[in-house]
Amino acid sequence: MEKINPVVFSYFRNNDHVQFMTDFNTLVSNATPVALNIEAVYPEFNEAYMELDQAFKVDGGSLLTAPIVGADNNRDQFWSALGMRIRATLIGPIEAEVTAAEKIKRVYDLYGNVRQLSQTEESAALNSLVDDLENEEYAPLCSTIGITAWVAALKEQNALVQSLIQQRRQEDAHKASGDVKAAREAIEPVYEKIVSRINALIELEMDTPEINEFVTLLNKQIKDFETLLASRAGHRPSEEDGNGPVAPQ
Repeated sequence: MEKINPVVFSYFRNNDHVQFMTDFNTLVSNATPVALNIEAVYPEFNEAYMELDQAFKVDGGSLLTAPIVGADNNRDQFWSALGMRIRATLIGPIEAEVTAAEKIKRVYDLYGNVRQLSQTEESAALNSLVDDLENEEYAPLCSTIGITAWVAALKEQNALVQSLIQQRRQEDAHKASGDVKAAREAIEPVYEKIVSRINALIELEMDTPEINEFVTLLNKQIKDFETLLASRAGHRPSEEDGNGPVAPQ
């Protein structure tokens, strides 16, 4: 009879690992631990799975990401609006405003298209631009063409982005190092315990139709993950590859 094929979890990325254990847990739930004769060990697996899932969620995201994106978009809008206001003033009828806009545009253009920079680089560029526009030479010119409030708003929004990024860095620094790794190491022996028990039942000819169907589905799941790893490594598994997983390069 068909037994459960081995899995080398060291080849799995964290998201692969969590997805595999999630799919496995679903198969067990559908078949039921009682039908698989693993009701004694399944609670241990389920507890380890919840720890893994939680560790992965904590490691993989931050509630600050969305506010950072929003603030970044806002500062881009302020920067673009300044550029449009400067260009519009250049074709205006008031000579003093045109002269002021020409001088301001030279400074504005020094920093290029800041939206194409990384968030950190954009922050530095906008800090310098705002410093230039608020100094004693250019502040009166900004007042002349009516962009003083816009420069102040750009400064405020740029500071908000930097503050949020710093908060996220601090958040990342305080995350428990190795949580996902520890959770993986905790769940894998429990998974292997379940596999060994089911394979032993098959070896002793104590398997049932429910167990056989579970094994078939699990082996298909394992094969799907092997195919994923092989594809990521740059080649498809062949018949010569057998059932063993292929390490990603």
